[in-house]
Amino acid sequence: MNNNKSRKRTTRLIFLLALLSFLIATAQGLRYYQNYETFFKLLLVLQNSINAFGFKASVTIKDTVAFIKNDPSPLNKGIGYAYCIAVFTAPYCTISFIYKFLEKILRFIIFFRRNKNCRHIVVFGYNNDIQSMLKNNTFNPKKVCVHIVTAETINSEEIYRLNKSGYIVHSADVLKAKDTELSSILAKTHIESAENIILFENSSIRNFSLLQLFKLNENDNECKIKLATGTKVSCRCEEEGIGRLIAEYYNSAAGTDVLFDLELVGLPEMQIHKMYSDHPLHTFYNGTDIPLKDWTVHLLVAGFGQLGQQAVLQAMNLGVVHESNRITIDVFDCSIKAKKAVFLNQLNPESFDISDDRVTLKSSVADGVLEIVFHELNVSHNNFYDLIRSKIKTDPYTYAVIALENIDLSVNCAMQLEELFSENNLKLPILMRMDTDRRLAGYISAENSALADVSLIDDRSVVITLEMIINRAIDRSAKEYNHFYNNIALITADEEGTANNSDEDPEQEWNRLRLFRRSSSKAAAYHDEVKDDILPKLASENNEDLTTKLESLIGRNGSIMKYTGSAWQMIGSEEELLEALKKDSFAYNLASLEHRRWCCYMASIGWRPGERSDKFRRNPCLVTQQKLMETKPEMCKYDLMSLMARYKKTNG
Repeated sequence: MNNNKSRKRTTRLIFLLALLSFLIATAQGLRYYQNYETFFKLLLVLQNSINAFGFKASVTIKDTVAFIKNDPSPLNKGIGYAYCIAVFTAPYCTISFIYKFLEKILRFIIFFRRNKNCRHIVVFGYNNDIQSMLKNNTFNPKKVCVHIVTAETINSEEIYRLNKSGYIVHSADVLKAKDTELSSILAKTHIESAENIILFENSSIRNFSLLQLFKLNENDNECKIKLATGTKVSCRCEEEGIGRLIAEYYNSAAGTDVLFDLELVGLPEMQIHKMYSDHPLHTFYNGTDIPLKDWTVHLLVAGFGQLGQQAVLQAMNLGVVHESNRITIDVFDCSIKAKKAVFLNQLNPESFDISDDRVTLKSSVADGVLEIVFHELNVSHNNFYDLIRSKIKTDPYTYAVIALENIDLSVNCAMQLEELFSENNLKLPILMRMDTDRRLAGYISAENSALADVSLIDDRSVVITLEMIINRAIDRSAKEYNHFYNNIALITADEEGTANNSDEDPEQEWNRLRLFRRSSSKAAAYHDEVKDDILPKLASENNEDLTTKLESLIGRNGSIMKYTGSAWQMIGSEEELLEALKKDSFAYNLASLEHRRWCCYMASIGWRPGERSDKFRRNPCLVTQQKLMETKPEMCKYDLMSLMARYKKTNG
């Protein structure tokens, strides 16, 4: 709204300046042509006033100077000096009006050429990330109309460039508008019929406030904007506390017909997920004969900002490849104490043993070993590399992430680590942050000899695209994963029911979920990429073919469960199923692996053991596999559901 007022004020000032310039030119003409007959004098005055706006005044500055010398009266001097200034201001006014006219013509042409049934996308905010998003946009502007709503001041040249590219800019600070004014202010954005709303302000708090402008469900405040059912709202949030606040707000409508689908977007999370997807944590062991239980993950993270913290958190989920494989994460930063204090806010002390220099997942919470070791060291100092050398000898690294913001330090660190690892015959992924110097990034990506084994973490300008945010592949995988799980019906030995919800819309199923359940499905979908490699390996270690093994375990004549075509029927009672699970090493190892992965993930987002409470983030299943079989034996079968989903995919 302030920007609208500012633009109107500017337009008004230009108009007043043009009017004043015209009056001054008229006054000068009346004085200059005072000796002509009235008819010709009026024509000459009008001609001069018009020509002044046309960049070629009939009465030049030279003529004005001569006129003042001829009659240096105070009136002639005052009008003459003012006229000399008006000769410059009048053309400026002309240029401004022409520019605004062309801008309106351009908008009209874009509107005329655009399909009337085009898809509308409304983006709130205008910053570097949004500029990258728009720059990478591949949508046809005739079919997809992108509206930008911003409280930021955008200069006319930038607006013209955006309009030329097919984007429509709406300058308004909607958070300062009254509830009753919202619909009229945003009417031109077609927000009530838009398919996608992207809240991408730099401030997570502002994005949350923007989110509250929309009706959650039919019972919400009538003054709020009602979005079309199923509209996807992508809300940027990189603050853990605000994220929880947003989750509680959205979850208040969970289980009802929520009017829009909400996705929380964190750019560091997206960058790190793509990094681990392109370069899996277990790459070091691919193609080796080393058993899965010995696939130790020893991760080095240099730099503990948001990117480094995401590298650690996702490794706690993706590093699990066996029920007992060890995961050790060494974190290095010159100001580790302050950053560690922020990081630990996400973890619960009831799930972790926390000391000054390390955090260890309690052995009662999950199988295996997961520890994070913190080192306050400057990567530019020799003692950092001395420590790396000593660790290589006793416990070699399997993955390295350089998440430093300083480019010089990053490059130096990458070169030093590559040399150290090569000297010790270690070939492991080295991923480096490089999001400020594209030329250098291109050079490193070309696999030159200096940094041949170093890969780059995709910078924000690559990760942030409209396609990535609107049609995120991982979201589709998570929705599909959730749909599969909902369709898996487990029935007892004496039941005959076969009903399932396979005809349900995955989108509607997803919209009914609380945000925590969505995050859990995403984590499972993330790990599905890991299972693509470790399941065949696990079957091989048990001297089995994976497809054949699936059929023998959970097929139509399965030894643990029988697939009826629409449901899985248990063989006998819950106790008998558990005994059958224990006797098959492949099934038991897989169930233990999945349970441990779930426990590690839950712990990484702040959950703790205890009586079930979503509000207080407690879950009684946060225990070891052995303890789970003793206290919650009926839950063990659910750790096989990823196997059932894979079976259904394999068998159509």
